[in-house]
Amino acid sequence: MKHWIPASMMLAMTTAVSPVRGGPVDDVLATDRAFAAAAKARGARAAFTEYADPQAIMFRSGIGPVKGIEAIAGVFEEPAAATPTWEPAAAEVAASGDLAYSWGPYVWTPVPGGPLAGKPPATGYYVSIWKKQPDGRWKWVVDLGVPAPPGKP
Repeated sequence: MKHWIPASMMLAMTTAVSPVRGGPVDDVLATDRAFAAAAKARGARAAFTEYADPQAIMFRSGIGPVKGIEAIAGVFEEPAAATPTWEPAAAEVAASGDLAYSWGPYVWTPVPGGPLAGKPPATGYYVSIWKKQPDGRWKWVVDLGVPAPPGKP
């Protein structure tokens, strides 16, 4: 009986301090993956504006800095000529817990029957800088994509 009480107390203490969810890096990776899923399901314009911080700035080859959600929405063609897909390779969160970045490869695949049909997919790498919002959600504040051949970094 003496061993039963300390063992049950240890189990209770271990359960009490177990994390209920992943850490900040896991949150950023999950947000980036949800962002990618939204782009695939609803289109780039909807996803990029939904996940953008109000002060967001985007950098793309051929177009100078695009600032603000309204201007960012204007960058994307409707109907879309290509569909983006991406998967974050890694992320890091600042010690302050309010800024992070994620990066990984991307592919923009031409939409069948669209103006880019028959052309090869555009590939490259991206980095997104994320800012934690007052409600605890992450929104991208800087997004940069650079063209590169497909491959693993």
